[in-house]
Amino acid sequence: MTNYEQLREQFETQSHDLRVHQSELENQNEALRQTNLELEWTRNRYADLFKFAPIGYLVCGQDGVIQEINQTGCTQLGSECSSLSGRPFPLFVEEGQRLQVALLLGQVVQAGPDQEPQRLEMLMLRPDGSHWQAQLECTPLLDSSGLSIRIALTDITALKTAQREAEQRSTEVQRLNEELQTFLRTMTLDLTQPQRQMEGFVKLLSKSLTAPDARSAKLLGHLQEAAADMGALTAALTQFFQSTQPNRDPRPLDLNSLVDVSFHELASERQDRQVTLTHDPLPTLHMDATKTRLLLLNLLSNALKFTRPRPEARIHVGMQETAEHYLLSVRDNGVGFDPAQSGRLFGLFERLHSEREFKGQGLGLALVRRIVQQYEGQVWGESTPGEGAVFWVELPKSVVAVLPVQVTKGQSF
Repeated sequence: MTNYEQLREQFETQSHDLRVHQSELENQNEALRQTNLELEWTRNRYADLFKFAPIGYLVCGQDGVIQEINQTGCTQLGSECSSLSGRPFPLFVEEGQRLQVALLLGQVVQAGPDQEPQRLEMLMLRPDGSHWQAQLECTPLLDSSGLSIRIALTDITALKTAQREAEQRSTEVQRLNEELQTFLRTMTLDLTQPQRQMEGFVKLLSKSLTAPDARSAKLLGHLQEAAADMGALTAALTQFFQSTQPNRDPRPLDLNSLVDVSFHELASERQDRQVTLTHDPLPTLHMDATKTRLLLLNLLSNALKFTRPRPEARIHVGMQETAEHYLLSVRDNGVGFDPAQSGRLFGLFERLHSEREFKGQGLGLALVRRIVQQYEGQVWGESTPGEGAVFWVELPKSVVAVLPVQVTKGQSF
């Protein structure tokens, strides 16, 4: 091979390598241009996010002078953005709190980068002298120009106003509740004495009339019945007042024993009747003793009342358990109620049956609901008319501390 041919071959090889390198360089340049476009798009996107964020963003130097601020921040501070750069941020804080802000900014600078944000609620000042409330969240920033402070500025004026209004309403509700409780307590005490006097006078009058005529005897009977009704109403109001009180000294209660004791207390309501009470194994729950007794007394009394027409009354207290709740039920074979009227069951002084059929004050189930709600539970009733009813009480385990289940018992009376 001649020198000429060798040189030509080397030239062609180098030309090919040059074209390859040129192609690679063009590809790299295109990739670099694409990366620059993406970086520019990302920068613009985050610049827009900063500028039009729904909360105020400021970047301040270590001396607290504003370096950057977004549109929301300008609106919050009540000035044009062009006039805010270079002004000390504490000037926009209520004068009495400026030192507190300056100390906060100093703490952020001293803590350095990679520290958790520090928050503070402030009373801010607009150029027109009006005030607004803000939460400051200060974060240290470290870049090529050094350490600076980013401030997130959130307007919490509406939130604070709502909180104050809620506190005022809560205070007013508490005051009205205390007045209501005082009224109930006073009323029940004031009713007790005349009711007892009435019963005593009726007995004395009955004894003084050795041979009352039929009309007098009937009137005396009505008077005695009215006195008894007043006594029952007073007792119901007393129980209802007790249900409005805060839970006192909750302790472990064996529901098996409490059901039996409550049923024995209702002996007068099952006198001369055949009544059978049974119950599932019941747990021991951490509850207020007085309120739990009232809860069971009223559920059992309700079952006794509406089974009165039955030759044999059957009442069963059931218990089901889920991962999060205890579900207590009281089932009876009484007259039941119209399911369409179930929404009235737990209302104050509500009666689904006439007073002639079943006497009552309409407070028992309302009291049950009030007690259950205090334990963050739910209560409801189900029935088919003529086929009995069942009342359910759902109690959350997160509120009622659960102890081991006790030995099952079932009794007939």
